[in-house]
Amino acid sequence: METDIPLRDIMVREVVTGSEDMNVREAAKLMRKYDVDSIVVVNDGGQPVGIVTQGDIINELVNRDTTPSAMKLKEVMTTPLITGSPNDRLSDTAKKMAAEKIRKLPIIEDGKLVGIVADVDILAVSSQMSSILADLIEMHVERDIMSRESEGIAQGICEKCGCFSNDLVMKDGLMVCESCKEELEEEEE
Repeated sequence: METDIPLRDIMVREVVTGSEDMNVREAAKLMRKYDVDSIVVVNDGGQPVGIVTQGDIINELVNRDTTPSAMKLKEVMTTPLITGSPNDRLSDTAKKMAAEKIRKLPIIEDGKLVGIVADVDILAVSSQMSSILADLIEMHVERDIMSRESEGIAQGICEKCGCFSNDLVMKDGLMVCESCKEELEEEEE
């Protein structure tokens, strides 16, 4: 089981960022443009100071009953920012994310934002880490699977073989990978 690899080997290096004074509407446009579900908030000096997710935006807009253009990122960001280092180990990071109940971990080196690691990045590296990642998975079971079911494609753990797949499909009430789907179809014949 490969759990001792450094985050630098799995982190996404291009991180979408926004200033503290950027309004939520502008941030949402950036998130949509780059197909991400979070934006790291940086101060005037370029230092990361918070993170805003799609969920944060929705919750705050509804709670405050306001418009996206009237709210600044500094009003909705999660702070203090929980971060990691490029040299942090995968297993330690998975445990930290589960303990902190976070899905995104900005990676900082020498005070600068150099990448980000998401829970799905960790899942993609090693499906064998299921005991460590169980808490992360539980946090958002309904995540993308429900929204992609209508398209017939989902990403996650196959409910038959337990392997991670980018292309899960619904078969006999289970979300399964393509090879397990074929096995189930052969069993039906």
